[in-house]
Amino acid sequence: MVKVSKSRGKGSVNVEIQGINEVLQRLQKNQKRIITSKNIELVRTANFIQNEVQESIIGNRAEPKSVDTGTLGNSIDIKLEGKESAVIFPKREKYKNSDTTTEDVAKFMEYGTTKMKNPRRHFGNTKDRNEKKVVNKFKQAVNLAIK
Repeated sequence: MVKVSKSRGKGSVNVEIQGINEVLQRLQKNQKRIITSKNIELVRTANFIQNEVQESIIGNRAEPKSVDTGTLGNSIDIKLEGKESAVIFPKREKYKNSDTTTEDVAKFMEYGTTKMKNPRRHFGNTKDRNEKKVVNKFKQAVNLAIK
């Protein structure tokens, strides 16, 4: 609320803004709740996307099932990078009796090879399918935090 406390001729006016402290306290309280909600939602959505990539690899999404789905699917992991992002990636594991790693296979599946004309795009397609869902989940989390 604005309160005019004094007025001295020739355009000089003293103005007192009341309630600023309460507004600042409310904003700080909401900021903490928003940050907490965002952090929780980051972990939730990272787990959701990790699961979606694994489902894609084992053939439960639009992409064809990949070969040796257990090794590749089980290698999919999450790495939180600061408080702002998470990376979903295949942990580097070697296949039995081979020098090939899960990282290699994930790249082959994602981008194809000279022999594999149609890449599976487990990561890219998962992103495309779920990007709007993830954005909406973050919006909902922030909206709940400020209520």
